[in-house]
Amino acid sequence: MTQDIKSLLNALNETPRLLKELISEINPELYKQELVKRKWSIHEHATHIAVGDRHGFQKRFADFKQLEHPVFKPLSGESFPTHYFMELDLFESIDAFFDLRQSTLTMARALHPNSWNKEATHPEYKKYTPYIMLRHLLMHDHNHLYKIETMGLEIETIK
Repeated sequence: MTQDIKSLLNALNETPRLLKELISEINPELYKQELVKRKWSIHEHATHIAVGDRHGFQKRFADFKQLEHPVFKPLSGESFPTHYFMELDLFESIDAFFDLRQSTLTMARALHPNSWNKEATHPEYKKYTPYIMLRHLLMHDHNHLYKIETMGLEIETIK
């Protein structure tokens, strides 16, 4: 496993801790409020991050391992029922995220070294490999973490 992959896995390992830390610093009264008109609440962003591995990335890892040339469909918040993320228990989702992310990382560490450059078809990417997928997961995590932080800790700047 290359140093780049190890660095990426180490960064992904930190997301559950960062999410839990951020949520603990935010006034609970803000969790479910629509702080930005027609945008997700802090609760929705947090539960979305916390369950994303199960709904997308672990299945994709299994496909990379089992299929010669996997074909993926985009997965977004719109892929779920309207209030799906709001109805999830925030703290149960975050607590479960620690184990869920470890499962994703275990799948990554078990990937054969030759498979890291295996290509799949994804309509939003010219090239899609396990490495690109995990880098995308990290950017996805950080995008939602940033939105949570902005809404919860910098409320004056988003009105």
